[in-house]
Amino acid sequence: MSLIVTKGTVRHNGKEYRVGEELPTLKKEEAERLLDLKVVEEKAKSKTKPTPNEGIE
Repeated sequence: MSLIVTKGTVRHNGKEYRVGEELPTLKKEEAERLLDLKVVEEKAKSKTKPTPNEGIE
C-alpha cells in the first residue's frame, strides 16, 4: 500500500516526509494508524482523467 502525506510531517525511519511526499512501504499496523489519524491517504492505483470544467465558455 502506497501512502501520501496529507497533513503535517510524518517521521519514519529517521526521515521526515512532508505533505505530498510518498511514504515507503509500511507495516500494516503503521499504515492503519496513520490512516486513522488522517495524516496520510492511499495513493491512487490508477490515474484518472480530471473532470473538464463544465459551463466555462
